[in-house]
Amino acid sequence: MKRIVIIGAGNVAIHLARALQRKSFVVGQIFSRTEISVRQLASELNASFTTNLQEFDREADIYFYCVKDAVLEDLIDKIDIPNALHVHTAGSLPVGIFERKQQYHRYGVFYPLQTFSKAREVNFEEIPVFVEGNSVEAEEEIREIAETLSKRVFSSDSEQRKRIHLSAVFACNFVNHIFAIADELVKSAGYSFDILLPLITETVNKLNELSPYEAQTGPAVRNDQNIIRQHLLLLENKPEFSEIYRVLSESIYRMHKKDIQTRE
Repeated sequence: MKRIVIIGAGNVAIHLARALQRKSFVVGQIFSRTEISVRQLASELNASFTTNLQEFDREADIYFYCVKDAVLEDLIDKIDIPNALHVHTAGSLPVGIFERKQQYHRYGVFYPLQTFSKAREVNFEEIPVFVEGNSVEAEEEIREIAETLSKRVFSSDSEQRKRIHLSAVFACNFVNHIFAIADELVKSAGYSFDILLPLITETVNKLNELSPYEAQTGPAVRNDQNIIRQHLLLLENKPEFSEIYRVLSESIYRMHKKDIQTRE
């Protein structure tokens, strides 16, 4: 079995390392500059760890870079292991980021399309994983690992992956921020966020049968200006929320304008 080193000890690193171990891959070492996190993950996996690049395992077969985009280039520059397979997990960075190391001949991308939190387990088998390699051989090797972990593996180039990552920001990060706003607003009415959970659940469940366009409801898609004005009055003391409400309502109206005019 090939020996793997995980670079990073954040959310992606934690869930990838656990998934690899569950499928009997050998995670030999974890590297991170954050000692508390790396020590905890290494203990869980019964792996060695280091916070010092001088103690970095240079004998592994595969190196997974599970780090923030901003520090990936710096780490690539500092690690020099030409015979291994080097794989990053970022959705928005190209496979060519490894080209800066001319002595590297095998590298690629393993991008799991999921939101990860340390305290919440996910079913890795259901996570779409997008793979790319700098060669047919490198991509096949990455794909083999991906297909061991997930039932949904796709080949994608760097431009496709950027667009996938962008769509994920809209579908997950922005939506969660809207939930945070809704949480604050419902609390101002004297209730807790959990009264909105059935609504949220049904909103998501509908997408198994309808497209997002078809599933759209609410005052903006009906062009109900009376309700929209009332809502904006309630948000007078929350200018940031008011602006988000205006922008989203206008976007919904423009997207559905033809259907609205037909109904009118």
